[in-house]
Amino acid sequence: MKNMTLWIAAFATLSSGLLRAQDIAVDWQGEAGRYRYVLHVTKPGSGGGNPTLTMIDQHLDWEGALPVTSLSLESSKLKFSTEDPDASYVGEVSADGTSIAGTWRQGPPEKLQFVRATKETEWRDESPHSVQFINVDHDVKLEVLDWGGPGRPLVLLSGLGNTAHIFDQFAPKLTATYHVYGITRRGFGESSHPRSGYMADRLGDDCAGGH
Repeated sequence: MKNMTLWIAAFATLSSGLLRAQDIAVDWQGEAGRYRYVLHVTKPGSGGGNPTLTMIDQHLDWEGALPVTSLSLESSKLKFSTEDPDASYVGEVSADGTSIAGTWRQGPPEKLQFVRATKETEWRDESPHSVQFINVDHDVKLEVLDWGGPGRPLVLLSGLGNTAHIFDQFAPKLTATYHVYGITRRGFGESSHPRSGYMADRLGDDCAGGH
């Protein structure tokens, strides 16, 4: 309800400003210092979920998206914030709608310019794995990454709060000896997000791959 209220407020602001919701409902990517950020914005009411921020190099997890707890656009000024970490951004959308120049505050302020990502320029997960989805429960599928390798199977299981992409840099170091897999638990990343099934026994059954 909180996120819905925030989106309604943002949409009301957009309707009276120079920009519209669809003008910023894309992926924006930018760098500040040694970190890369991806801001994912969807149209209000589109069913595409709430806005998120991925801090690729800080979390070592390509899909470690954080919820954006507030987002607003007044005229061409964009503001958003996150709660964990406690951070905020204020920027100005360019006249042609292709970039946002502003300041990121997570500790000392840093200049951060976002640019509109395209299919040609978007940052991609370059870890050498294949991706498949395994059905483990009624309407529940888990994302399984396969890095290959000639040896016996080795399964890397991400902790709660991460996806299997947390191993994107580490897993290839093991493929000379093992056939390496990674599992993203239910409720995270691209795996299913059911309302129930998060007790220890059920999570264990998920990883065993059966009902």
